[in-house]
Amino acid sequence: MENDEAQPNIEAQVHEQQDGSHSHVVITLTDPELFDCPICYEPLTIPVYQCDQNGHIACSSCRTKINDKCPFCSGSIGFNRCRAIEKALESITTSCQNIQYGCKESVTFNKKAKQLYQHFSSSHVNSATQFEYYVIFHVSLNADDNFLVLQEKKGGTLFILKRHHVADLGNAVTISCIQPGFRGRFFHELDAKSEENFLRLESFTKSTPSRQVIDDRPPKTGFLLIPFDFISSGGQLKMEICIWPEGASPFTPQK
Repeated sequence: MENDEAQPNIEAQVHEQQDGSHSHVVITLTDPELFDCPICYEPLTIPVYQCDQNGHIACSSCRTKINDKCPFCSGSIGFNRCRAIEKALESITTSCQNIQYGCKESVTFNKKAKQLYQHFSSSHVNSATQFEYYVIFHVSLNADDNFLVLQEKKGGTLFILKRHHVADLGNAVTISCIQPGFRGRFFHELDAKSEENFLRLESFTKSTPSRQVIDDRPPKTGFLLIPFDFISSGGQLKMEICIWPEGASPFTPQK
């Protein structure tokens, strides 16, 4: 398969039990979205439900949101589990997204999001900027840096800060939380300073499935624009950031 390094999650391992011992068969999936929920497009986790009429599947979160009615054929989606998909999810492991940098670890697809945080904390902690909710922290991006991984110290939640150069204007900056879209959002403040000016921007974080983290396309909406005046002559962008969960009580940021 071409461009294997660019899509490390396409290759999966299926574990089979034969004569009391475990053997491993490597299978290449031509469609990396095969085990995504067809409704919310997030990676499937157990339990997986299916409609009674045609077997269309839905994750547990979507099943409740669609009122147990299949959006594809209007059939009923009750508590009928899709055991075949669930068994496959339990058997498949996917490679760490840092495989292109030499990491050889893998995580179970069924618990991908949880294990991603744990694995990153134990094996790639030095790759991320650690921070705490409600506490202002400083970050710096050099001219050649397009992204920065952020990790909350207590819960291990991962965020990714990306910047894209916008011709004649400045830098488009986004902060996304690596999690399914149906989970709670976060709010963040971003401060940038120049010799003469001070800029404060506020926004909600986006939720980004882990397989979309490597998407480097410039954002069309939902970005914060930092003018060139706040970028050093060498291309360095310095910022102060504070992140906290949406709906939390008002607070005074701690430095």
